[in-house]
Amino acid sequence: MTAVVITLVSVEILHLRYFVAVAEELNFTRAAARLHMATSPLSRRIRDLERELGAALFIRAHHRVTLTESGEALLPVARDVVERFDAVPAAVTAAESPASRVARVGVAPDVSPALRRAFLDAVGRAAPDIVVRLKPASSGPLLKALRAGEVDIAFVHGRTTEPGVRTLRLDSQPSGVALPAGIGFDGRESVRLGELTELPYVSIRYDAAPGVYRPTDELLSRHGVDKRNTVDGHNLNDLAHMVAGGHGFTFVGLEFGATHKAFIGEPVVILPVDGVEVRLSTDAAWCADRELAGDIVGDLVRIVVTELSRPADGR
Repeated sequence: MTAVVITLVSVEILHLRYFVAVAEELNFTRAAARLHMATSPLSRRIRDLERELGAALFIRAHHRVTLTESGEALLPVARDVVERFDAVPAAVTAAESPASRVARVGVAPDVSPALRRAFLDAVGRAAPDIVVRLKPASSGPLLKALRAGEVDIAFVHGRTTEPGVRTLRLDSQPSGVALPAGIGFDGRESVRLGELTELPYVSIRYDAAPGVYRPTDELLSRHGVDKRNTVDGHNLNDLAHMVAGGHGFTFVGLEFGATHKAFIGEPVVILPVDGVEVRLSTDAAWCADRELAGDIVGDLVRIVVTELSRPADGR
């Protein structure tokens, strides 16, 4: 078999930055707003990139944008290139200022934009010598990365039982149930878990966030919801496909987050849960031994405790 070699001639960093925005938002209008530009030039840039690569990156349907296999393959590479490009100024600054320190900060999918911004602003005020590198991933892998020393602090979802890991509750948001449209819940204002006993609960693999999925599994079992439909992997967009396709229900944040975004424009009904409070919590997590060692983790923890800590309910 003859290998196909693609030579990039006209691709600029902006092409990749625009691609990442559309891939993450799965909506050209929201991506354009995020990039502070109009939708039409954004669409043209994406088509230029597709033409240069010789492959379609998105499937464009009415009110729906999804990644093709080529788009899925490009996304992690494009993210890495954009992150490395954005790191150039900080790398130069760090070289000129030996006092600069780099903090590797894990961020789970449903961390609120407000919390993320508050943390970055707080670090900028309290420790301007610290350069923050965000590391997006699911909560389970982030906790493993913490223990392996690959991240310094992480914002994760659910309760954490990892040995040697300390946590501080920072935020929580109410969760609702996402159901396929047209199965009897359209027009409802809420739903009770006991009404869902005939539907499977759809989730990504539990190792994505054990502190969320184990309590959720127990909660559903107490209400007689025993059917499960687990999607292989950690891709939240797969949840939207499964629920919209009529294969069950899932929980989704009612206010923000990647799971919330995945269901925008889908033929689903999202309802608050009646009779029981369901919330998705966000905790700061770090390794206790590194805090005591007095390295950068100690500074980050002090910033989180003094600047971000507030009472919050959650699970």
